[in-house]
Amino acid sequence: AQMTEIEVRRLVKTAPEKELLVLSSQMIQENYLYQAEIVVDKLLEFDPNSCNYNYRKGFVVIGNSGDYQRAIPFLEKAKEKIRQNYDMYSTKEKSAPPDVLFHLGKAYHLNEELDKAKGMYNRFLEESREKSELLDVALLNIKQCDVAKREIASPKSAIVENVGPTVNTAGPEYSPVVSLDGTSLYFTSRRGWEDGSTDELRNPMNNQYPEDIFVSYQDSDGAWTEPTKLDFCEYDLNEATISVSADERTVYVYRDATGGGDIYLSEFENNRFKEINPLDFTEVNTKNWETHCTMTPDGQNMYFVSDRPGGFGGRDIYRIVKLPNGEWSKAQNLGPTINTPYDEDSPFIGVNNKNLYFASNGDQSMGGFDIFLTVRDENNNWSNPINLGYPINSTGDDIYYTTTVDGLNGYLSSFRKGGHGEKDIYEILNDYLGNKPVSSIRGTLFTAEGDDVPDYMEVRITCLNCQNKDEQIINPRVKMGNYFAVLKRCKDYKVDIIRNGEIIKSENFVTLCNGDNEEIQKKHFVGEYLLAGTVADAKTMEMLEASTVEFVDPKSNTVFAAFSTNGEGAFTSDYLKDKTLGDRIEFLVRVSKDNYLKQTFVVDTVLGMQNTLQLEYLLTKKDIGVDIASTIQLNPIYFDLDKFNIRPDAALELDKIVKIMNDNPDIKIELGSHTDCRASASYNIRLSDRRAKSSA
Repeated sequence: AQMTEIEVRRLVKTAPEKELLVLSSQMIQENYLYQAEIVVDKLLEFDPNSCNYNYRKGFVVIGNSGDYQRAIPFLEKAKEKIRQNYDMYSTKEKSAPPDVLFHLGKAYHLNEELDKAKGMYNRFLEESREKSELLDVALLNIKQCDVAKREIASPKSAIVENVGPTVNTAGPEYSPVVSLDGTSLYFTSRRGWEDGSTDELRNPMNNQYPEDIFVSYQDSDGAWTEPTKLDFCEYDLNEATISVSADERTVYVYRDATGGGDIYLSEFENNRFKEINPLDFTEVNTKNWETHCTMTPDGQNMYFVSDRPGGFGGRDIYRIVKLPNGEWSKAQNLGPTINTPYDEDSPFIGVNNKNLYFASNGDQSMGGFDIFLTVRDENNNWSNPINLGYPINSTGDDIYYTTTVDGLNGYLSSFRKGGHGEKDIYEILNDYLGNKPVSSIRGTLFTAEGDDVPDYMEVRITCLNCQNKDEQIINPRVKMGNYFAVLKRCKDYKVDIIRNGEIIKSENFVTLCNGDNEEIQKKHFVGEYLLAGTVADAKTMEMLEASTVEFVDPKSNTVFAAFSTNGEGAFTSDYLKDKTLGDRIEFLVRVSKDNYLKQTFVVDTVLGMQNTLQLEYLLTKKDIGVDIASTIQLNPIYFDLDKFNIRPDAALELDKIVKIMNDNPDIKIELGSHTDCRASASYNIRLSDRRAKSSA
């Protein structure tokens, strides 16, 4: 029975060397390398100079974690004594097998010590038995060392940057898929679940958690946010990213549920990704191994990987095409220009449906998988693939390359010096792999309060003068309201914003006809503004039921809406339902109630990020002695020295009184006026009287 890590650690404390030697040999042969390293560390305590034990240590380190730098000192020690008839089960065996030369060569290769690597590979070829399965690999690796020397000597201008510890952990992160607009990054990670449910599910072979799929979004500063796990991930199963549709509503997933490995998909619906289901294309999933796929943004072509019989060797890349009747064609191998006797994997098709990026572990690679580019011409012929070069590619596995719409920003997974874990995700910035010319539209739907965009919102983008009907229906991202689409060049388009099947906004635009890339940016307000108000007693603050509220056009002085307050003194209106962010709102509100002064108020505002325009009005009772000045916020009226004519500033205040009197023709107002004391009393009385009459 397989031992747990705790049992292994307990055993090594007391078990004799012979027992541990046999145990480590069994573990290595059965590929339980993590536990084997625990046992080998104990063996090295028995004999730190044993070439046998040092070989085992270097072998399990590079085999389990790929940490070539940590493995090199052990393998260098091990190669000091090599024996053809190596006996891994004998305690008397102090030598290492000839395979140590291959593994040390591979470690040097990964460490970019290419001459030393070739030397070790060649020694291995000289000293190894003819039946070793590593012979062909060594010959391939020697060719790859020559490619690496050539590429490193002529580096490309690309910039390679680790995306950082928010995405990358001490565990492996890989298979990144960037959205076409560059703001979403889907990837696979072997990290434990926060609730601890995966703690007991570490693989005893490598001590890694199950695979899960995560997504991280760029914030306004371009930094990646804390990743979130996709809804369909199950704690006890492996789910790995393959690709994502252009509208991010379909995620393609790799899962080995049948023993062969198949492609699944999950659709985004009701604010979450649904459970995954096998891809129902009969030409894709077979009893063989299907590992990867990529769909063109227009949904007309799928490229996928399979090791089915009839290929050119290892895993090959195939294509299926959607036929005019809506069915899919037979799978077609992309041919020997792309597929080699070795493995090809992780295809990604650019938005122009011509640039195909893929990984190959052939004799044109620098080591392991490298990223290559081939371009399809108008006759459906693929160009000879070119290695994307150093530093995009390294001497280790570089795989799962995807790009944004313009091709100048890409992501891949790789194990490189200075990383955070076994495999990390890296961003690639370049100036020579661009797609030109490409037109695209990047839009944002938003509400006034910044709430999530409802899941039932749709964006329909229609080409008005394309030869065939060209219409895209896109569901914006719920969290950010973003949508993105690739467009045809030199065409007329219309974008419709649809809510519950009803078009609420439309806009036309035209794409460029020249050779430049363009990104058309749109912002659409999809919220609904509300207008609500209350009427209360100015003195008691009691809410006034059955108050009349009238909206008045200030230019024509006509009433265009009227309401009556409810039992709580409140009223609502749909006046703002068709308004949008930034609209200016100007009208008068006339409020009245029996036994209260009727008043007119001005509304003059610009709609902002608050989705409710709240109006609050206070009415004053028609009681004798009520101070009109406080009711209408009247400022004092001033006269010039020894004058009684009305100044312009005073006229503005008197107009307020006129307004009250016009609204309330039955009220009587007492008006008083006075002077200072700088003249005789009789003169001041006459001046005060003249001032009062002027005001009246």
